[in-house]
Amino acid sequence: MMDTLWAVLFQWQETSKEDPKSWKEDGLYHFCHNTVFRAAYLALYGTETTKGVNQKEKVKQKDQHHTEELYIEFCKYDKLFPHLSYALLTPWEWVQMKSLWNYFWQVLSVKNIYQKENTSRWISDQAQNLAESGISEEMRDRFMFLLLYAALGSLCPTSFWLLEYLMKHPKAMEEVKKEILEVVKKSGQEVTSREKPLNVTKEMLNQTPILDSALEETLRLVSTSFLIRVVLQDMDLKLHNGKTYLLCKGDKIGLFPYLSVHMDPEIHPDPQVFKYDRFLSQNGNKKEFLKNGEKVKYFTVPFGAGTSMCPGRYFATKEIKLFASLMLICFDLELINQQEEIPPFSKTRYGVNVVHPMNDVQFRYRSRF
Repeated sequence: MMDTLWAVLFQWQETSKEDPKSWKEDGLYHFCHNTVFRAAYLALYGTETTKGVNQKEKVKQKDQHHTEELYIEFCKYDKLFPHLSYALLTPWEWVQMKSLWNYFWQVLSVKNIYQKENTSRWISDQAQNLAESGISEEMRDRFMFLLLYAALGSLCPTSFWLLEYLMKHPKAMEEVKKEILEVVKKSGQEVTSREKPLNVTKEMLNQTPILDSALEETLRLVSTSFLIRVVLQDMDLKLHNGKTYLLCKGDKIGLFPYLSVHMDPEIHPDPQVFKYDRFLSQNGNKKEFLKNGEKVKYFTVPFGAGTSMCPGRYFATKEIKLFASLMLICFDLELINQQEEIPPFSKTRYGVNVVHPMNDVQFRYRSRF
């Protein structure tokens, strides 16, 4: 994703007549959501083919146009998704949903993906495995869209919340930025030009405990998904408070770790407050959490738990960390109104995935080179 993210942040801006170092204003949510979506999409599903195209500029323009159109349709789908999840779509919303499904199934069809260049191994392997399993082409097309939403549905808003919390807490932003710059310096690199992309490796992203803590704290505050479990046999469920519940085979249980874990003051003191170093001990290592004197295994559950834990969690966290790292070391960032409160959460997202803000937050940014 490094190449596509660099392209979206820098190379796609080269056609602008504005001074690249001038201040630009945007909504922080729109900027993060749009940038991460387009970069991640290109990294996963590939770029336009260069076959028969003599100018790289034309290929770049095709990618720009295609991803912007796809982003607009994705936002429409994302807005309807909570109603779809809870079976609350109105007749008109059903019409819109079916139209969006048809659009994505066509655009993300296996046939179209095979015509792309630089398609990720993950996507191509998924398509091949489904074909070898005898899955129809129609269902494979639909599965490609399922992968898109699973990969980006929570990734994009989380990127916004991480930057928002860091920008609202200058000390946190300073410490994270300092850590990232030290890792880059240790790698022997220096960010001096948009013509030479920074090579951020997996090993480099594994050396950022402060950024890790800030991201986990962000997820603790904004990840509100339900965990659904089906009871396979009759059993007694004993809780720490002494209560026992009789569960019958076939029962479905909905768990809401946002309240039971993330906002538990015994596990996380001052649970409503963003503390960038909450997950670090005094010596900088990962912190252990206790409740009633006992070690807590699941002190945050942003990606689920057990055998059903999100398989894409490592991909998602690496993407978010990469985006935040580039934004902090390549740009000057400022909120237009530093005194403005962090936007409230949209209640329609509770229980679905990462919450969205009720309103956007205006910020300004400028490239350092």
